Amino acid sequence: MTEALLLVDVTSLGLVVFQVHGPFRFVVTMIFSLTVPGWSVVGFLKIRDVAWIVSLCVATSLALEMVLGEILLAWWWHLQIFEMLLAGACAALLVWQLRRDRRAMDASRR
Repeated sequence: MTEALLLVDVTSLGLVVFQVHGPFRFVVTMIFSLTVPGWSVVGFLKIRDVAWIVSLCVATSLALEMVLGEILLAWWWHLQIFEMLLAGACAALLVWQLRRDRRAMDASRR
């Protein structure tokens, strides 16, 4: 799951950087907005219940984006830079998750 969301994250970041518009960007951005920020945080928890982890992921994504949106309204409004910063932060957390999971797998094989 983390690998797929990292791909969505990088794709969304690329669409913003290269200023691609249209229905594809809309779909990728909606998938990104509903899943990636939440999974970047919730993915560190090892919850086995699928319904619980999905709902927690979406709720965390929406809550995080609402708080960050309020910060944007209060100080500095630039959506493209906001999306680039959010995608970069989420990508760093997702890579950290992947590295941590791989280290845990390697340790369990020994």
